[in-house]
Amino acid sequence: MNVEIIVRIGGREVAVLQQEISGAAIDCEQQTERLKDRVGQVVLEEAFSEVAQSLRRPCCCGKPMQNHGRRRVTIMSLSGELCLERTRYRCRECGSWQTPADAVICCGRHRITRHLGKQICQLATLEHFTRLEQLMADQHGVHLGHDEMLELVHDVGGHVDSVRKQEAVHSNSTSIAAEFHPSRIYVSCDGIMYCTNETEPDLQHPGRSRLIWKQMRVGCVYWQDDHEHWHKRVIWGQEDLATFALSLYRLACRCGYREATEKIFAADGGEWCWSIHEQHFGDAVGILDWFHASEHIWDCAKTVWPETDRQAWVDSALATLRTEGGEGLVKSLDAEMKGLRNRKREAMVCLRNYFRSRVGITDYSSYRASDYQIGTGMIESTARQLVGIRLKGPGMHWSPPGASAITALRAHNWHNLWKSLSIPKSTTTN
Repeated sequence: MNVEIIVRIGGREVAVLQQEISGAAIDCEQQTERLKDRVGQVVLEEAFSEVAQSLRRPCCCGKPMQNHGRRRVTIMSLSGELCLERTRYRCRECGSWQTPADAVICCGRHRITRHLGKQICQLATLEHFTRLEQLMADQHGVHLGHDEMLELVHDVGGHVDSVRKQEAVHSNSTSIAAEFHPSRIYVSCDGIMYCTNETEPDLQHPGRSRLIWKQMRVGCVYWQDDHEHWHKRVIWGQEDLATFALSLYRLACRCGYREATEKIFAADGGEWCWSIHEQHFGDAVGILDWFHASEHIWDCAKTVWPETDRQAWVDSALATLRTEGGEGLVKSLDAEMKGLRNRKREAMVCLRNYFRSRVGITDYSSYRASDYQIGTGMIESTARQLVGIRLKGPGMHWSPPGASAITALRAHNWHNLWKSLSIPKSTTTN
């Protein structure tokens, strides 16, 4: 069958499109999709032209910029290539150029529409970069090069990550308004390693190099609403600890941390995690992850007790920790050390010292009485979702800026991100 579509915009006929649709069912559907793309191209060219004409003349150095005429450019959209005329301006004082239409239509410095850029970035958070080119062609009929899409994702994600760090360093946390008002709120953080594409000498194999692994820090703030539904907000970063800590504190403030009546900070044994607790969340109840504490008891048991007696001793130690906390366990270990020598005594002393220095964050009987969560499953799941699933696939290795860019995109509410996203034309990841 022959299909004819007349496209009228504002009562004005702008195009007549014809398409012969025939053959098998799959052929008919593919031909229909191509027709839809042709209609989309016509409509978008008209719509973008209206947008370009509606923009005001920009100013620079305190004066209106000089109009240097309209120039045609080809940009890629989900409907295919579009031809667009837009006005370019030049500052008489500093000589800089601006093309206002590009800023609202294109995705940063790329000749790609914002909507197409959104689709590429979303797919990149799920799939390996080596598959992006073919997937975009198969799913959307869009043909873009691997390098161009890689640069786009790095630009967008890098800009999001840069904005987060700037807000943490330069803004005043006291002015942050709470967006939520939970009565009980949890804050947690953890680190997860990923493989970079950077190398260092391999000391075990002289003359050879090995890939370097780096840590991505992840933080989350979570709470239950009146209907006992859990809510979570996340933060990420591999910058200096002070900047990451500020980002986590800002996030907590937006989630209502300062107004909450019950504040809990939970983490594993990482010293950097507890330095954040001391600096920014000192008014929160600290809880050492129960499973992390249990691992230390098991490690000690493997050295001190034969396999036949090991389980019973661990069960007894955990029962003491659960009912009497770290303080009770320390007293119990002091009594058990009598008669132990050499490696067994060293293992018991190490375990005792570990809990002695953490008595204030191992009062599990009190936590259970208050119905607090004593595990850090929420942050461990968050680290896996943000970093582990995408960055730790078989054979994957990343540039640190690329890892931050992808993590930034995975961390955000997708639709809210693109509503407010404004990418400078000259943006690059660094």
